[in-house]
Amino acid sequence: MLLQGNLREFNLPNILQLVKMSAKTGSLSIQREKEWGKIFFNRGQIYYAFSAPQAMPLGERLVKAGKITPTQLKEALAEQASSKRSGRLGMILLESGAIDKQALETAVKEQIEDATFNFFSWTEGDFEFTADETVDNEDIVAEMNVENVIMEGCRRIDEWELIFDQLGSLERVPHLSWDESVEERGEVKLTADEWRVICQMDGRRDINTVLKDSGLDRFHSAKVIYSLFSSGLLTVSEPLIEGIGKGLSVAVRGPIDIYNEVFLNTLTDSNVTKHLRIEIIDDREVEIPIFAATLGADNGQPSGPKMGEENAGEAAEPETIVFTASVSAPEQAWRRLAGESSAFVLLANANSDDSVRASKRDIEFVKSLGDPPIVVATYLSTGDDAVPAAAIQQILGLGADVPVVSFSLRDRESVTAVVEEALKLVDAKTK
Repeated sequence: MLLQGNLREFNLPNILQLVKMSAKTGSLSIQREKEWGKIFFNRGQIYYAFSAPQAMPLGERLVKAGKITPTQLKEALAEQASSKRSGRLGMILLESGAIDKQALETAVKEQIEDATFNFFSWTEGDFEFTADETVDNEDIVAEMNVENVIMEGCRRIDEWELIFDQLGSLERVPHLSWDESVEERGEVKLTADEWRVICQMDGRRDINTVLKDSGLDRFHSAKVIYSLFSSGLLTVSEPLIEGIGKGLSVAVRGPIDIYNEVFLNTLTDSNVTKHLRIEIIDDREVEIPIFAATLGADNGQPSGPKMGEENAGEAAEPETIVFTASVSAPEQAWRRLAGESSAFVLLANANSDDSVRASKRDIEFVKSLGDPPIVVATYLSTGDDAVPAAAIQQILGLGADVPVVSFSLRDRESVTAVVEEALKLVDAKTK
């Protein structure tokens, strides 16, 4: 059977039906840009599937589900990578006694189902059916009826649309709460999955981050959040990062993520929200972690109202949004954020000339944007002797218009002074 083409012309449900009707054994390969995967059939029925890169590798799935500890996973991965032995991670965990067979089978079957249903969201991608190709060395499979898979895949797409309609942006931050209907019921009973999701809610992580960290697959985790929202047990606040570009915003960028995050936490006494922005870059989804805080608002908290709360009032405009994105984020994502920023704070480690040079890439990136206000903020991670400001200006090729300000990573007053220096440059430029 010759079966190949693009999902734009021939959608996945039609392809699955054709393979099922012909009772073929083989694999259906699907690829778009750097993402790809396969669905395997035995006489027209699905029994295995995988996608790469994996949304949640097996080891991470087992840890988040509480079936193994991070230490057990680390030991199993080390054993898998050792020259003495190679093998599937699941079997290594099973033979070591870290998990039982039922837990392993459940996790693998969930992984197969997630991979299969993930392809239903693809609106384009090349596909090709290869007859008689089978899975090698796979002990655990999931027998899946094609009609049921199609119905479930379409149902998930419909439910996703409903979830988006009600919750809106998944960059919104969920907060535990209750309304009158909860008080009238007089009690709250939570399922195990609801507890998993609720345990990830701290009023600072957005919905996308909760979905990723809950231990459930993305779809089921989103359904739990929607159910909690509908039953009046949580509200959601507008994402702080939506204010970037609408008012004053300062981007913090440096070569080491942890120091960028410490800067924001020190600035706002740890009142920082974590957002997981999903960007489409080169026709594929990329997760961009963004940390943001408000300077000047009460407790550094976002000032927008929460959905589901009565008499929340109008959103108050935050004074200044200060944010940072992951160092590993693609340059295209940084450029989108940078283009909306009022000023930049570029962090530089002043321990040595070499540590200062690590910030040269950030300087060159910001300069490529044009002429935004820039403050170079220097800190010491170890030792007491810092590279002099004049030497830092020379190493980084800074002009006289770029101030070099030193600060202490854990001193709120000095960190605030850095941001205020950036805002002074913005003010001077607008006059």
